[in-house]
Amino acid sequence: MAEGAGMESESRGRRRIPGDDLLDELTEQLERTRQLLTHSPEAAAEAALERFTGEGEDEARIARDLAAAGPLAVAGRFLEAHRLVMRALEVLDREGARNVRVSRWFGPLRPLAEFGAEFVASYIVKSYARDVAGSLRRLYARREAQSLPGSPERATLARARVEADRLAPGFSGGGVGAPVLVAGGAVIPLAASAGQYAGAIDFLSRPVIGIGFAALFLLFLFLSSVLLSGAGLAHRRSRLIMSQPLAALWEVVGHAGEPPHDNSRMFATVAIVLTGLVWVVIPVAGVVLYLVS
Repeated sequence: MAEGAGMESESRGRRRIPGDDLLDELTEQLERTRQLLTHSPEAAAEAALERFTGEGEDEARIARDLAAAGPLAVAGRFLEAHRLVMRALEVLDREGARNVRVSRWFGPLRPLAEFGAEFVASYIVKSYARDVAGSLRRLYARREAQSLPGSPERATLARARVEADRLAPGFSGGGVGAPVLVAGGAVIPLAASAGQYAGAIDFLSRPVIGIGFAALFLLFLFLSSVLLSGAGLAHRRSRLIMSQPLAALWEVVGHAGEPPHDNSRMFATVAIVLTGLVWVVIPVAGVVLYLVS
C-alpha cells in the first residue's frame, strides 16, 4: 500500500504535458467553457495560460535578458572589444580564403580544384563577414536606443554604430557574380558545339551509358571534394579569426544571444549529399540502365 501511495503521490506531483491525453483535454475544455459561462473571460484565459507556465531553461534565460540592468554589461571594455572585432573583420576579409590547398589526388586537375575551393571559401567568408557587420549594426543601434540620453554608454554606442555603418558596405559582396558569368560564358559555346554532334550519338547504347555515368561519377566526386575543401577551409579560418573576438564582444555587451556563425555547414551538407550520389545513386542507376539497354 505504501508503494501504491507513493506512485499516486508521484503521479499527482508530475506535471502533465497539456493535451497529452485526449480525455483530459476534453475535460479541461469543458471546464474552461464552464468558467466562461460562470466567470469573466479574463479569468478563464488566465487559468488556461497557467497550464503552460513553467520555470524552464528558456523562460529563465528570457527573464535574465529582460532583467539586464543597462545596455552594456561591461561598459569600460566595450570599445576595446569593438576595435578587436573590427580588426578581426579586416583580417577575415583579407586572409579568410587565400592560398587554398587541396589533396594531391586531384592530379592534373589540382589547379582547377584549388580555384574552385578558393571560390567556395571566398563566398562563405564574405557572406560571414557581411552577416557579422549587419549583426553589429543592429546590435549597436538597439543598445543605443536603450541607453539614457546624454549617458556615456549612449555616446560610446553611437560612435561604434557610426563606425559599423561606415564599414558595413565594404562587406556587402558575395563573391559569386563575375566568376559565375565567366563560367556560364564558357559553358554556352561548349554546349552549342556538343549539340551539333548529339544527333549522331546513340545514347541508349551500352558504351555511351557506361561512359556517361563514369563521367557523372567523376564530376560529382570532383564537385563534392571541392565543396568540402572550400567549406572546411572557410570554417577553420572563420573560427580562428572571429570566434574569440566575437565571444569577447558579446560578453561585454551582455544578454545579446549568440554571435553569428558562418554558413559552411550548408556547403558541407551539399558535399555530403553529392558524395552519396557518387557512391550510391549514380552507380546503381548506371548498372540498371546498362542491364536494361
